[in-house]
Amino acid sequence: MQTIRLRSMGSDVVLLQQLLNKWDYKIDETGLFDEQTDMMVRDFQRKNKLTVDGIVGKGTWCKLQDENARQTATLRLTEEDFKRCAGALGVEVAAVKAVQEVETGGRGGFYAPGRPAILFEGHIFWSQLKKQGLNPEDYVKGNEDILYPKWTKSHYKGGMGEYERLKKALAIHEKAAACSASWGLFQIMGFNYAACGCKNAREFVEKMCANEGGQLDLFTAFLKFNGWDKYLRTLNWTEFARHYNGPQYAQNKYDEKLQKAYMKYK
Repeated sequence: MQTIRLRSMGSDVVLLQQLLNKWDYKIDETGLFDEQTDMMVRDFQRKNKLTVDGIVGKGTWCKLQDENARQTATLRLTEEDFKRCAGALGVEVAAVKAVQEVETGGRGGFYAPGRPAILFEGHIFWSQLKKQGLNPEDYVKGNEDILYPKWTKSHYKGGMGEYERLKKALAIHEKAAACSASWGLFQIMGFNYAACGCKNAREFVEKMCANEGGQLDLFTAFLKFNGWDKYLRTLNWTEFARHYNGPQYAQNKYDEKLQKAYMKYK
């Protein structure tokens, strides 16, 4: 493949336009590197931290053909996702972006396609098994790392290692296991599935697995159910922090971080 740019023509331009369509850019495959193609190439370069010059050389060609990068990109939040959330809550887009930035700390909502970020809580699994009419003590042997009566972080594995723990829990009881992990960008506990507008835990997990836009929709429903959206409408960061992050929010300056992030996006 040759280096191509504005006003180039030929089969390499057709391939470029085909690849852009795979990345969800809507463009006719004309074989002409016109102004629309140039604009999309520059947008692609900017989003993928490449030199923004409209020139499709080795670096841009490689990124365009990186299937793993493309699949990961389709999972990420878009501007339309933020607008949809803001409209549903009746708040400013900047307020939604502030919460997303501070709550996630720059962490993505997925470890890999189909594998949303999770953290499994063994003490919650203990109580969830009781809710299902099971005695957790009957299942402790061999499952000490996923089943215990009091909170501890000593069994956390982090990242994809959490799916090893979840798999063991699923083998004991599917619903109790799903309810015992925190999920996605905003780390919402699975037992909150009804508050997120889902009819059961399985639907909650399926939506968490779709993309970050779906995770944001669940977060939106969760805020509305609890009535915490009113604090975002009035930009009352202290009360939002108190309710969403807990009474110890001030120790991490959660409210101050929200205010600072809001002003950045504002």
